[in-house]
Amino acid sequence: MINIISRSYLSNNVSGPQKVVKNFIKGLEALGYPYVVNQRLDACRRLWIHDDVYALKFIKNLPSNIHVVIGPNLFIKPSNIPKNIDIKRAVFLYPSQWIKNFWVHFGYTGSAMEVWPAGIDTDDFYTSRVEKKLVMLYFKQRYREELKIVENLLNDRHIEYKLIVYRKYDEKEFRDILTQSKYGIWLGRQESQGIALEEALACGVPLLVWDVDSLGHWDPPIKEKKLFTDEESGYKLATVAEYFDSTCGIKVTDSAHLGDALETMEGEWKQFNPRQYILNNLDYKKQARDLLQVYHEYYGLDFESGFMEEIIWSGSWVNDRFHFKMFVKLKDLIRNIINIWKNTIV
Repeated sequence: MINIISRSYLSNNVSGPQKVVKNFIKGLEALGYPYVVNQRLDACRRLWIHDDVYALKFIKNLPSNIHVVIGPNLFIKPSNIPKNIDIKRAVFLYPSQWIKNFWVHFGYTGSAMEVWPAGIDTDDFYTSRVEKKLVMLYFKQRYREELKIVENLLNDRHIEYKLIVYRKYDEKEFRDILTQSKYGIWLGRQESQGIALEEALACGVPLLVWDVDSLGHWDPPIKEKKLFTDEESGYKLATVAEYFDSTCGIKVTDSAHLGDALETMEGEWKQFNPRQYILNNLDYKKQARDLLQVYHEYYGLDFESGFMEEIIWSGSWVNDRFHFKMFVKLKDLIRNIINIWKNTIV
């Protein structure tokens, strides 16, 4: 049995962190593995604190028979961790190797570290039999000049495309365009994992990815412009697509190779098999089991024993209480109103 502590689990708004926890739970259910959500921190031997920074304050005082895994949706970089939080007893999850390497490079030694990407829901994102006529162009926080380069290439070749802009579409629109797309062009920022990109691959849509040359290769909104220092922005091992190989499409790192790559995608898009890559590497059932395996590797809690375990102590964590659930719903409502207003005035 595992106790999942998550705030994004309560939200009705689609987001990366929400998909991390929801896809994990779907994997647990496929495995028939018992779980509880937002119960008291000592409810059972396996505790996973997914995205609740407040809960981290209490783990140092938990009984020794409570074994803790935390992340990945907690902090962007090591300096974000508050000085009063002690997480030495936990295993910290990172959604990709490059993110783990980034943390090590900038001096993190506060806990054990493991790479664990979230699973992709390959039931909801699947290959469509609809005739493929379009190219999907996905744009997320890159420079407008780069978008113009890609659009000019497509227009010069008379290739029909539909543009998806981050934070200006809903999931239904994304799915609809994927069903019609023979391939996609992904012009995005660095990603710790890139769940939306992987969902496109799960739909059998191969991608031409124009990768970043450093962590700072992006055009952030004003509130995020000082998110990274100059040294952090210069980090060279960042990528748009960590989980990607030659069966998924083509990666390029500069505009000089875009034209040739586009010609290859036009002629050979049917030769790629991106869905199989996702099924082999990021299937939600496999990834749920991989997270449970962390408890075996670090704490000796084998997978099979979890099926027989029951709640040790009954009671709810604060996230499960009525007032907090109402707070999350109100927050969702306000965020949705703001987003509608922004899209109306643009």
